[in-house]
Amino acid sequence: MGIQTALENVFRTEDGPYTCYDAVVTARDISQLYKTGFLKIDDNRQRGIDSVTGKRILDDEKVDRWAEQLVKGEAYLGQVSWNFRKDETVIEYDEQNRSLKIGAGAATIPDSGHRHMAILKAADSVAKGSSFNLERKVSVRIYNVPSSEENRIFYAMNQEGKKADPTRSKWLHRLGAAKIAGALAEQCPSLRDNVDTIRDRLSKRNPRLCAFNTLSGAFESYWGDCNPENEEALKTEVGYAVEFWNKLASVRPELGKLDITRRKKVRETLLVDSALAISAYVAVARKMRDQGMDLSALDRLGKPVAIRHGAAGEEREVDLFSRENPSWEQLGILVPSTKRSGEKVFTLRNARQTRDAMLKVIEGVLGLNHQPVAEPITAAAS
Repeated sequence: MGIQTALENVFRTEDGPYTCYDAVVTARDISQLYKTGFLKIDDNRQRGIDSVTGKRILDDEKVDRWAEQLVKGEAYLGQVSWNFRKDETVIEYDEQNRSLKIGAGAATIPDSGHRHMAILKAADSVAKGSSFNLERKVSVRIYNVPSSEENRIFYAMNQEGKKADPTRSKWLHRLGAAKIAGALAEQCPSLRDNVDTIRDRLSKRNPRLCAFNTLSGAFESYWGDCNPENEEALKTEVGYAVEFWNKLASVRPELGKLDITRRKKVRETLLVDSALAISAYVAVARKMRDQGMDLSALDRLGKPVAIRHGAAGEEREVDLFSRENPSWEQLGILVPSTKRSGEKVFTLRNARQTRDAMLKVIEGVLGLNHQPVAEPITAAAS
């Protein structure tokens, strides 16, 4: 094919609600098109850029494995996908000659990024003496959809197979209450750029508050009966959620943006920014809204609690969310263990029972339909 503006032997087909096209190209074609900028990866529509390293999220081991299999002629890659974005490109299909003409623009890769990278690596290996066949044929599905629709394509291809992290798929393609969570993360000053939209697990070097999957999962649990498909309803729900979180972050600044030094200190000493607590805040927001409770009640979450300390039982005050607060161990939220050195350490236990226990504690502090806190949770309860 070289660098042409037409593809031959193209068949019109359908995928999703759109007309699309199936074609066959060679590995050489893909390599040339990518190097000339005609074929591009939009990281915002793929797995994204690592928020810590600044590098593209890529499974290098998978790329290397597939490239090696390609060189050997043994790789099963399936179909790859391109998209000539509507309103950004001009394409014309000739039904009689089965030819697809590209008048302007470039193609993006809405899915199959790893497969493209493997093909490119195998093609580059030829110059180093490998036996890779540059004429190897590759099946391509070509879309002509808006860039926003690439989110749906990525979601469909990755959430039902070897999945990308749910955080990434949910962020790209928001369904139901995840729309509220996404709008909150974008509109709330303390959450904007403070929610990781790439990975489910935050590394120790990541100063962000939480992963989007944590936030969206809480909204799916406690706001799932809302109707975000209605624009006015979505605007109302998001408006309240932003107001709630603004107030909450003013009481608990740990829920806003922190540098990595401060974030690490918070994680080591408090439970205020734990996934358990974030889930509880979202549940509390729903209950406070439904009960018409003034947000000033959130001020109570900033007040210390009294605990007994030492053999003499001396009383002192600690932060409600402090790991020194014995309530968390008593409820099974913090599970003790002993190092070989004899040092006692605590591990946060994330389970349905501990989420419920955290929520009841916070509800009790706020006076929200207070119920007695459950009995201590043992590991066997999981």
